[in-house]
Order: sequence, then structure tokens, then C-alpha cells
Amino acid sequence: MSGGSPVTQRLSRRTWVRTFVAAGAALVLALFASGLPAAETGVPAITTSSTKPEVNIGLIYNGDFVYFFGSIPDPSADVIVKLTSTHNPPLTVNRVGKVGLFWMNVKQLTVGGLPLMYKIHSTRPVAEILGPELASQLGIGYATLKDGMTTKLLRGDAQPDDRDAAFDGIVRIKTQANLYNVDERRIDVAGGALFKHYFRFPPAATEGEYVAESFVFKNGKLIGRGVDRVVIRKTGVEAALTRLASDHPVFYGAFAVLVALAMGLAVGFVFKKGGGH
Repeated sequence: MSGGSPVTQRLSRRTWVRTFVAAGAALVLALFASGLPAAETGVPAITTSSTKPEVNIGLIYNGDFVYFFGSIPDPSADVIVKLTSTHNPPLTVNRVGKVGLFWMNVKQLTVGGLPLMYKIHSTRPVAEILGPELASQLGIGYATLKDGMTTKLLRGDAQPDDRDAAFDGIVRIKTQANLYNVDERRIDVAGGALFKHYFRFPPAATEGEYVAESFVFKNGKLIGRGVDRVVIRKTGVEAALTRLASDHPVFYGAFAVLVALAMGLAVGFVFKKGGGH
């Protein structure tokens, strides 16, 4: 069987060429890692890098991949990388219940303290790398997210399981949108000196800054830390429409109505023309 079209093969080769160039740069920098200052937390800094610091969202955006690399100070160490968003507005959650013969929204809550995006990659299962106390300190794992979550009942009667139901529902929805993900065997280690992996920024990712924190552990202890940042920006028509909606909402609303009317007329014309044959 063929390994794909020539165009696909060329694109694949280009992607991996860029990947290995970035990996080579990270390895070179790793040679000087011992001379880097310690991080603000007192943990030694490791050298990390990514293939791109910025992701652009155009009118047609189907997601993007960003590759990450980093040095490992000890060949026997493990790596966990946490990707989180910095802009995390509260969410409004409805809970469905049965009223008579019908299912409907019976209560509404505002949920805060949860990131828009939260992804964990590691070299092996997180529970085998570090204990729950350190995981809590570093914000690694869904349990730490739940601990930091806040809820406020807006409508309906409070129930003891409202918090659990809201958290489980949000995690399920965000997992389906590829905004939440825990992959405990995603990170590869090359030559005991360089780790590499990639995160996918899905279409549901919004504008803002995203932080990838790389943690290196040995025998349950944190021995290295690095930070990379990726910014998502809207460009072209997408950015222009966003600015229009923000700066001139009335004009944007009128424009949206005109576009909807034009689309309706166009569809009606097409069906009318087709029906005349």
C-alpha cells in the first residue's frame, strides 16, 4: 500500500524537518543548561523550546499543532508537561431534571476557577511519578482542578452532588472538544537527554496566552522546571469581525442581519431556479 500522496509526504517531511531543527537547537542549548539560573521557585531551570510561539486563527481554522522540546538533567528522570490557558472566564452550567413527564433545566450554576484549556502529557502514569501532595502543589491532575473550582447557585434548589455533577459535566464536554486531555504516555525521550511531544490547539481554543510548564522528576522529587508560552491571535477577516463586534456592536448587528438576509435570498433563488426545470 502507498504511504500517502506525494504532497502529503512532502508536507510530512517538512513538518519533521522543522521538528528536528527545533530539537537540535534545544539540545545545543541543553549543553549550557547547567549555567542557567535557578527558577523563581528555587527549582533548577531546564532548557525548553517550541516550534512556534504564536498560532493564528483565520476565517477557516481547524486547529494547529505545536511541538515542544526540553533538556533532561538526568537520563532516568520522568517528565510531565501541563498546558493551561491564562484567560479563564466563568462558565454557566444548567442541570437537567425531570419535571412531571418532561426533562428540563431545573437549576443553573456559575462555575469559576476552571481553565478553558487543560492538558497533561507525561512519560508514564502520573501516579507513578509523583505523590498527591506535590501534584496538588503543581496543579497536576483533575483532582487539583476540582479543588480550585468555585460554584454559585443562580436558580433552583441546592443539592449535595451539584458540585460533582457540574465538574464531571464540564470535564466531559471539554474532553469532547479536545480542550481537556490527559495522555500519560505521550512524551518521548531521545538519548536520555531530550524530551519531545506536541499539543494540539483545537478549533475550540480561543484567543489568549497558553502556558506549557515542563516538570522533570526523579524519585518523586522535582528536579527541573521550564516554561513556554504560546499566544493565539485572530487574523484577517476573523480579527476584523471581532473588532467590529467589540467596537461597534450596533453596526455589527445590522451587518449580521444584512448578511443573513442576503444568504436567505441567495438560497431562495437557488431553490426557485432549481424548481423551474
